[in-house]
Amino acid sequence: MEDRQLVEKLLAGDAEAERVFFHAHRDRLYKACVYLLGYQDPDAEDVTQEAFIVALRKLPEFEFRSSLFTWLYRICVNLCYERIDKRWRLVSHLQEELEDLAGPLSGDRQEREEENALRNKKLELLDGQKKLLGAPCRDLLDLRDVQGKSYAEVSKLLKVPMGTVMSRLARCRESLKQLVMQALEGKKNG
Repeated sequence: MEDRQLVEKLLAGDAEAERVFFHAHRDRLYKACVYLLGYQDPDAEDVTQEAFIVALRKLPEFEFRSSLFTWLYRICVNLCYERIDKRWRLVSHLQEELEDLAGPLSGDRQEREEENALRNKKLELLDGQKKLLGAPCRDLLDLRDVQGKSYAEVSKLLKVPMGTVMSRLARCRESLKQLVMQALEGKKNG
């Protein structure tokens, strides 16, 4: 069927002409959408359908300066560009919002990094001073503070009463505290 005949039948509301129009051009328009929007883009099928809807609505304006497919293709391409533009505006808007939100966070991140660096220095100092303690204190501190064992578990592992574990742990912590304080004083004076 020629373009002029098809357009006349479409304008007359012929359902068979609409089916022919759709099936004759659907695959090529869909390929154009996939090319412009991207493979597996969920909007490709929607834009293809929308191109037919727009074309049927604007069909009385068709002037036969080009083929019917060329006119339909141009509608489809314009719709694809509108989708791309809409996405671009959305992404730009979201990026601006993200930058606005991230502005204060970048200072927070720097603050956290400084806190982490300070905490790591303190842990290094603590580990260094812990090495100066005797093996029984180091083991006890490791079981309770590093491994997170309960007093009962430590008592069972060391085969000593729980009260003894608690008192030894208190003495070991106090010794470690004194060593750390001396090291910090040494750094201030040195």
